[in-house]
Amino acid sequence: MTPDPIAELNAVITLQRTLSVQASGDLKAAAPSLIKAIRHQSGQSAKLENILWSVWNGQLSDALAGLDANLAVAAVAMIAARAFLAGDADCLLHQIIRESGTQPPAVMSIPDPDHAG
Repeated sequence: MTPDPIAELNAVITLQRTLSVQASGDLKAAAPSLIKAIRHQSGQSAKLENILWSVWNGQLSDALAGLDANLAVAAVAMIAARAFLAGDADCLLHQIIRESGTQPPAVMSIPDPDHAG
């Protein structure tokens, strides 16, 4: 069966619109919690402030902007894994780093969680 590029494009556009609506609703629902936490002036608020500013005008925002829907979902899953699993996400993240062949920026090193000293 020959792939239908118009149908594939339509499916991607539909997915993007669905995820956009969901993301907007999720952010609206999360906004009061984010505002309250940032106003609290704790360690958690400092972390949220850094994330907020990075999303607003920093590297995270630039990196996420314009990703196709499937890759955006994958990137958010990566961020959520780090947020919820903390160091327990290291093995999975290291696998992605290793298998993709990516190299860290010159100023950063990535420890191998399988060979921690």
